[in-house]
Amino acid sequence: MRRFALASALLLGVMLGCRSKQTSNASTSDTSLTTTATAPEPAASTSPRDYSFDERQQFTESVRQQLATADQQISELADQAKSKGGAVSDRAVADIRATRNAAARELRRVEAATAANWDQVKTALNRSVDRLSESIEAAQPK
Repeated sequence: MRRFALASALLLGVMLGCRSKQTSNASTSDTSLTTTATAPEPAASTSPRDYSFDERQQFTESVRQQLATADQQISELADQAKSKGGAVSDRAVADIRATRNAAARELRRVEAATAANWDQVKTALNRSVDRLSESIEAAQPK
C-alpha cells in the first residue's frame, strides 16, 4: 500500500508539480518570465512529455508502465474490498476495472493511429489514463 501511495504521489507530483514549479519560479523572477510561465498548456496532454507520431512506441511503453502500476493498485484495492470491514467496495473496484479496460482499448488504438489522427488518439488515451488514476485515487481509503 505504501508503494501505491508513493507511486501515486510521484506520478501526480510529476504531472502537476512541474507546472506549479514553473509558475512559482516565474512569480519570483522578472515579469517577462511570468508571461511565459503562465501561458496555457494543452489541457489534453497530462504526460510529462508530449510524444510525436514518430515517438508513438515510446508513448505506448510509457502508458503500459502506467497501466502496470495501476494494475498493482487495483489488485491492492480488490484485496481491501475482500477483507471484512474494508474501506473499498466491490462496486468501486468493478468501476475501476471498467475504467482500466477502457484505457486498454484506447491503447490498442495507438497501433492503428496515423499521423493525421495521432493527436486525437493520444489525447483520448491520456484522458483515459487520467480517469483511471483519478478513480484509483478516489477509491483509496482516507
